Amino acid sequence: MHQDKLVTLIKNNDRDTLEKIYQENFHKVLSYILKNSGTPQQAKDIYQEAFIAMWRNIKREKFKAQNETAINGYIYQIAKNKWIDHLRSARHKKSTALVRDFEDINSGDEEEHQQKIKVLNNALQDMGAKCQELLKLFYYENLSMRDMAHKLDMAESSVRNAKYRCMEQLKYLTQIKKK
Repeated sequence: MHQDKLVTLIKNNDRDTLEKIYQENFHKVLSYILKNSGTPQQAKDIYQEAFIAMWRNIKREKFKAQNETAINGYIYQIAKNKWIDHLRSARHKKSTALVRDFEDINSGDEEEHQQKIKVLNNALQDMGAKCQELLKLFYYENLSMRDMAHKLDMAESSVRNAKYRCMEQLKYLTQIKKK
């Protein structure tokens, strides 16, 4: 389909066109994010934001199709930029740094490894149910902050702060239990 016709259909919120564009482009973005340290949930979140940005920019006439694949490339570029911004963000760096603190759990011999696991499990058991749930949702279920906020009926910023406090508490408890 010609890009100008596609732009017109998008401006008119043509459901079939929007669904087709959404489905055609998702796997490219998913592949990119997975290859660049992301999770499938993060890819879904980033893609959703990129798709909405594309839609808004077309509605506001901030986008002009230059060739037959312009819209596909535009969505991909928006998603790529959003992912790069996410990787550079302080929030991502904090969560990555906190995970790194526990990465050495796999180092050492089998006995040392088992001891580290025991210390971590004991520390987790000593934490409150809210922290246990928060960390489980983030690290095991790989939920986004937005999804966690919805599931826990909290503001996204509150979830972010609570997760940070819980990780700090976990680090503290593992240090105490090592001694």
